[in-house]
Amino acid sequence: MLSIITEKYGPVAVLIIILTRAAVTHSFKILILYPTPVFSHQRPMLALTERLIKDGHELFVVTPNPVLELKNHVNYTCADTSFAWEQREDDKNIASLYHREVSKWQVPKMPVAMLKVVRNQLQSQPFFDLKKHLESEKIKIDVVIAQFFLLPYLSPMARILAEDAPIISMSTFLMDIFTEDYLGSKVHLSYLPSIFNHYTDKMNIWQKIENWFSHLYIHSSVETLITDSAREFFRNNYGRGGESLVDTWWEKVCLTLSISNSLYYYPRLLGPNVIETGPLHIKPPEQLPKNLQDWLDGAEKGVIYFSFGSNMKSSALPPDILQNFLKFFRELPHGYRVLWKWELDGKIPGQSDNILSQKWMPQHSVLAHPKVRLFITQGGLQSFQEAVHFGVPTLAIPWFVDQNCVATKMIDLKVGNKLSPQDIYFFEKIKIGIETVLYDESYLKNMRRLSAISHDFTSQAMDKAVFWIEHVARHGGASHLRPATADASLFEYFCLDIISVILVSLFVIIFALVSIFRFMISYVSIKFGEKIKKA
Repeated sequence: MLSIITEKYGPVAVLIIILTRAAVTHSFKILILYPTPVFSHQRPMLALTERLIKDGHELFVVTPNPVLELKNHVNYTCADTSFAWEQREDDKNIASLYHREVSKWQVPKMPVAMLKVVRNQLQSQPFFDLKKHLESEKIKIDVVIAQFFLLPYLSPMARILAEDAPIISMSTFLMDIFTEDYLGSKVHLSYLPSIFNHYTDKMNIWQKIENWFSHLYIHSSVETLITDSAREFFRNNYGRGGESLVDTWWEKVCLTLSISNSLYYYPRLLGPNVIETGPLHIKPPEQLPKNLQDWLDGAEKGVIYFSFGSNMKSSALPPDILQNFLKFFRELPHGYRVLWKWELDGKIPGQSDNILSQKWMPQHSVLAHPKVRLFITQGGLQSFQEAVHFGVPTLAIPWFVDQNCVATKMIDLKVGNKLSPQDIYFFEKIKIGIETVLYDESYLKNMRRLSAISHDFTSQAMDKAVFWIEHVARHGGASHLRPATADASLFEYFCLDIISVILVSLFVIIFALVSIFRFMISYVSIKFGEKIKKA
């Protein structure tokens, strides 16, 4: 057969056929369940999706952010649930969460409104069309990738869609607070700050106690809320059989991918089934639009870039806070400019001539510009990763969830400063907060050193993620990576069972020795007394 093709089309055609078959042989069918309409969570998955398609894998995806370039790709089947963005914007409860400070004690209530949006996607026509396609074509899924904090919903759904396919959890936070414990990497809260706190890994005794209490309370409350919600959803839609899958949602999760690492969080002991890849979304910067390029080039002394990311909007700041920032920027020395991501049409009311504002910014390209001297950010993980990668010092104003922890890490690394949402009501605090970083060259020096380290990690991040996905798909799971600690309680993990046995044994031995000693003294005393009486 090959000789006929060679004769007709030449050796190049034969080579193409061989390479194509080789690619097909090593391709896998991958189900991706990533329904949360939060762009910061979607960006790493979008980048991973593009890479997996490029490598020849066949993807079946549930997402509110379909990859438009892959819309007609033969290997890309997408349940487009982009309607979730409109529902999110229309939901006043969700909108209010992203435009105010949320204390860590309010975090357990945050998922309530978002879960409604997720449930709507899992009951939508695009989702049912994908489900029907998988069933009618009898497609056997090799591996499932699911969003980590929705696993009580997505793990049972994966069992329904993909039967016994292994599940990989993917975390876009500083750590995977949902599955790491189940995978055997117990979080040691005496040496690791909770992502909901503002501590470093050097805590005093009172901070350790508070860290343990607050993390366990928030984690258990959030997990209980989502699990109970999932039970109700599957009971109503799939009967008792579906509900029972929720009770064991962690059983098929064999590995987790975390887009963080010790640069952005803290070094910690992890089992081989917890993989820290680092950022997946960072790409080489593209050419800036001409207006931005000219504005940045024209800054003689430097540029302050002001952006609160994709969730928190600077346009939602109270007027007195806006006036504080506008006043400070107006009083900047000649030669400094400000680039401000402003989400409304037109200029910022009271905007000075040294400010350029617009709705959208190509953040990678902006941060890569050598004139950018400071990044005022909300403290999101991906914004921090980008600032580190491109070597720009930071000023964080954290609002909710893990942003306080990220901001504290910036201070700990001496690459940035932090202002609380209460601080920015005061002009002097804004002035001190910005000037501390802007005029002190040590922050830039420290950030450039960190940036060089970051490039080593980031250069291999995507390859690392793909390797582990293919590894799990190829071998039908990762039970060979599961440590015995996965089945241990915290009591056993901290060796309290051994310590208890030792202490009880010592107590029994000491008690026995004391009893024997007392008996001997008593016996000798009695005998000695009898001798005295006889004498």
